[in-house]
Amino acid sequence: MPNPFRSHGVRSKLSKLRHSTTVLLAVLNAFCISPRASALPSFARQTEQKCSACHVGGNWPQLTPWGRFFKLAGYTAGKSPFDAEGLNFVPVGILGQAGITWAAQPNDAQGNPVVTQNGTPEAYGFSAELGTKLTDWAGVFAEYGISNTFPGWKGASGPTDIRATHFCHPGNHELLLGLDTNNDPSLQDVWNTVPSWGYPFYSSPQAVGAPAGPMIASLAQQTGSIGLYGLFDREFYAEVSMYRVGNNFFRFMNGGTSFASATYLAGWNPYWRAFWTKDSGANVWMVGTFGMASDVYPNSASPSGPTDTFMDNGFDTQYQYLADTRKLTVRAAYIYERQSWDGSYPLGNVSVPKGNFKTLNTSASVAINDSWTFTGGYFLSNGSNDAALYGITDQNGNLLSQKPNTTGYKLEIDRTLTQNVIAIVQYAGFTKFNGLTSNVDGLGRKPSDNNTLWISIFFAF
Repeated sequence: MPNPFRSHGVRSKLSKLRHSTTVLLAVLNAFCISPRASALPSFARQTEQKCSACHVGGNWPQLTPWGRFFKLAGYTAGKSPFDAEGLNFVPVGILGQAGITWAAQPNDAQGNPVVTQNGTPEAYGFSAELGTKLTDWAGVFAEYGISNTFPGWKGASGPTDIRATHFCHPGNHELLLGLDTNNDPSLQDVWNTVPSWGYPFYSSPQAVGAPAGPMIASLAQQTGSIGLYGLFDREFYAEVSMYRVGNNFFRFMNGGTSFASATYLAGWNPYWRAFWTKDSGANVWMVGTFGMASDVYPNSASPSGPTDTFMDNGFDTQYQYLADTRKLTVRAAYIYERQSWDGSYPLGNVSVPKGNFKTLNTSASVAINDSWTFTGGYFLSNGSNDAALYGITDQNGNLLSQKPNTTGYKLEIDRTLTQNVIAIVQYAGFTKFNGLTSNVDGLGRKPSDNNTLWISIFFAF
């Protein structure tokens, strides 16, 4: 990616190096600052609680049991922003992130070198957030922001989730019923195992990621939905939602998206979710399943004719130990996707008429004193051979790999400086990339050339 701040000459290079070093030292120095109370984001202002009441260690987006129930209950706990006496709190917030990325020799999904601004401080984006109860039975969370696209900035909608809920009490039991609409399959979920909220929670936009992913994880800000869910005795949860392309009525959720180049869903596509959870003292367990069946037009600029079909089935689990000063979270999710390329195969976009794709994502986090969070994660993806989708050739045109198989890890340290500011240091490493495991690929590169070190500041006011 070209650097919009690139300068020429020895003097300018030395100036850039000094600037990068100054920013790095400032971030490292910030890790020694003691956390203190500060202005609260909109939901914290609404509930008059600290961020750590809903988020493990105060570190967004990891949720506590109370945070999960607050979301499922439609964001309705606490005060309304307005009443007869006037304004109670400001129901909006401002979020932003900036950082520095260092990379060795990053490659794109086809194994070709790409350029990052190594050591150059960059702003990544700024968002305005609306998060509030609307009535005693309905609430909303929505974002709209501008993001650095390297180069250039672009405005677009972010995550949007609108809920209406009702509590029933059959016998001596509690039943929470909910109606939900959102713009990203699994955005409505409350566990940090599903695609929308799984680890890594943040990543450098300048770093190379896995070259492929399941369809259920590829539809953010390109869809709209309507769904029903129920939570029985705060233990058993079930949901069915229907998703379609996010234009027309759902355009308000997907501003800034060009559907001529987006993933264009055909008709209504079902998403499902079920889990069982149990609290016992400081211990919280969850086991669940989720999935989606998607019909996608192979040419989004011309959404007609045969479609490709993707059937995603996921299984996940999470365990938390939530003591006063020490908190542990362990997560795992597996997704198996069956692919039928009825639309793309006749066009020559893929090499096989049917295929599959599999992902495994595991991670564990330890939070200490609502100040420090240490996280490590391992990810794996593999699937069917497909030269058209995943093919890598050497300089002589010989096929080196036609697999999406990728494995790696991410290590992260988060420092909560205040309730509103978090400093992040993350190292991402690859042990296999797009089917290649060493530099004997005829191109002189290896998976570890994609490794990155990232230092970032995230704020929310």
